[in-house]
Amino acid sequence: MNPLLRRISSSTNSIRLSGQAAKKAVVTALGRRLLATEVDNSGETDGKSARRVRKDFADKMKDGPGFADFVSGMSEPLTPDQALEKAAAAQNRLQSKLAKGTTRLPRWLKTDIPTGGNVTKIRKTLRDLNLHTVCEEARCPNMGECWGGGKHGTATATIMIMGDTCTRGCRFCSVKTSKSPAALDPKEPENVARALAAWGLDYIVLTSVDRDDLADFGSNHFASTVRNIREMAPQMMIECLTPDFQGRPELIEPVAHSGLDVYAHNIETVEALQRMVRDHRANYKQSMFVLEHVKKTKPTLLTKSSIMLGVGETDEEVMQTMRDLRSAGVDIVTLGQYMRPTKRHMKVSEYVSPEKFKHWEQVGNELGFVYTASGPLVRSSYKAGEFFISEILRKRSAAKAAAQEAAAANGDTQTGNLRDIAATIATEERKKAATTTVL
Repeated sequence: MNPLLRRISSSTNSIRLSGQAAKKAVVTALGRRLLATEVDNSGETDGKSARRVRKDFADKMKDGPGFADFVSGMSEPLTPDQALEKAAAAQNRLQSKLAKGTTRLPRWLKTDIPTGGNVTKIRKTLRDLNLHTVCEEARCPNMGECWGGGKHGTATATIMIMGDTCTRGCRFCSVKTSKSPAALDPKEPENVARALAAWGLDYIVLTSVDRDDLADFGSNHFASTVRNIREMAPQMMIECLTPDFQGRPELIEPVAHSGLDVYAHNIETVEALQRMVRDHRANYKQSMFVLEHVKKTKPTLLTKSSIMLGVGETDEEVMQTMRDLRSAGVDIVTLGQYMRPTKRHMKVSEYVSPEKFKHWEQVGNELGFVYTASGPLVRSSYKAGEFFISEILRKRSAAKAAAQEAAAANGDTQTGNLRDIAATIATEERKKAATTTVL
């Protein structure tokens, strides 16, 4: 053996022996009792001592605590009556929590899992063209109805452009977040237009993540997408649900003039809860400014916003928010229930009843909104609302054409009033619903 290795081995053995000797010396000096599982091999070497220690340990365990000692209040098994009484008490506690507007999902918020041929077709098209929808990213409860056709028979989807990763972190939203998302896809505006033209839809909603990492926050990308859709599908009605572009007028205006029909931007919640619900870069006054500036930039555009309920707001705060939206010239408002996407997001404060949503719909109509969509499953991009808005746009075009003909004959330039058109459409829908019910 190498002399160096021999010295190392010798030193190691010396350390091991000295350690064992020291341990034995300490035990002898202190007279420490061995643990139940330790065996003193200093005397007997025939294994009898080891067997004795194991038997003594087993005897001690027999006399030790049982399962009932670790369970409070379970010294004796429950009788059937006691078990029923405890179950009834637990049910009463659950009902008390539900009465306060928390815990389990009410029956009116439960929806079917989206399936069907059209859902599969839309998913395949989206994947082939590397596109995203807010329907999937935000886990919208109406995806099955919208993608499957619904009662109006036309499939719709809300396309989310500029990627699937947001630079902001709102506490209600399940979209992925990052300070530096992937670069924009320069082919996306064309791909989106091609997909929508292939689907043959009447009405489409474009939305996006926030891109605070970009110099223009994505404004030009938005406008380019709308222009491409106009070229490939000129008959399509386009709604854009945009970010706030940090309230910069020079970035709001290109989108307003891009050729869209409805400009939407969501206020999300009442003023007092903005910092709790939304990212710190968003705020109430900034969102109100966006909506007001769009109306000043292009008065003929329909403007739209949305409010989530069930995050801790009061009735007075909701009323004030709706008044503020009307003062900013907003034509359309939607109110829906906040639903917690994951346990990492803020909790639901209250599940608002359908009757309360009906009340806010009446309030919206009284305040003078062209259209108010209010219900537990209503979202800012809402299929029934999109159908109603498309009817408004069609009839407004027809009224404008008729007014122009009348103007040519009489020298009058007045066009059809939006609220009159909306009222006419609402009356027609109620008549259809009544006829269907009778049949």
